[in-house]
Amino acid sequence: LHRDVRQRIQQRIAQAFGISSSLLYLTKPTFFSRINNTEAKTTHDEYWHPHIDKVTYGSFDYTSLLYLSDYSEDFGGGRFVFMDTDSNKTVEPQAGRVSFFTSGSENLHRVEKVRWGTRYAITISFTCNPDHSIGDPVLT
Repeated sequence: LHRDVRQRIQQRIAQAFGISSSLLYLTKPTFFSRINNTEAKTTHDEYWHPHIDKVTYGSFDYTSLLYLSDYSEDFGGGRFVFMDTDSNKTVEPQAGRVSFFTSGSENLHRVEKVRWGTRYAITISFTCNPDHSIGDPVLT
C-alpha cells in the first residue's frame, strides 16, 4: 500500500513541477505522525515551530503530506500553515487529502497546536539526489 501511494504522489509531484518522476527518489525520514494535545517530551515533538524541511532534514527536495483524519471532526487546531510575507496560507487537513510542496526556504511553514482530538498524517518526501534515496518500507 505504501509503495502504491508513494508512486502516485511521486507522479503527481513530477507532473506539477514539470520534472520526470524517475528523477525523484524516496528519502528519509518517511513517517507516520499522530499529534494530539499532550505536552511535548522532546524538542522534536514541538511541531508547531516554523521550519524549513530542507534545513531540518537535509535530503528533502519535495515534501508531501497525506492526511488521515479530518480537521474539526477528528481534531481541533492542527492546520498546516505556510508562512508567507504577504499573508499566511492555511491547509485544513481532510482524510485522503494530499498536499505537497518544494522543501526549501520558499516554503517556511508550521502546524498549529492541536487543541483536542488526534491528527494523523503520513509524510512522504523525495530527493533529487540518488545518494540520499531509500527503498520503500517492507514488512519483515
